[in-house]
Amino acid sequence: MVEVASTVGVFFFAALLEIGGGYLVWKWLRDHKGKVLGLIGGLVLFSYGIVMTLQPADFGKVYATYGGIFVVSSIIWGYWVDKKRPDRYEVIGSVVVLIGVTIMFYWPR
Repeated sequence: MVEVASTVGVFFFAALLEIGGGYLVWKWLRDHKGKVLGLIGGLVLFSYGIVMTLQPADFGKVYATYGGIFVVSSIIWGYWVDKKRPDRYEVIGSVVVLIGVTIMFYWPR
């Protein structure tokens, strides 16, 4: 159970770094914010790549699973940062994705 909690934590931390870094680059380019914001965003995105190496599984399995975590994290980011409440289909899709992630990464073999 500790391993599950730690891997889930790493996945969500990585998602925060990827989405947050991407958001800073987005603000820099789309909203014409300063170059420093873009540089910080790039460094945060680089950090995301490092954090993902902390997962105990193989690259393909980790990144496939992370894709599902990214989907859910993006919906959460949209709610908290963009103030866009997810509709029922986004919530249902997120639940389906989490079920798939659980089967792929955590189901006993």
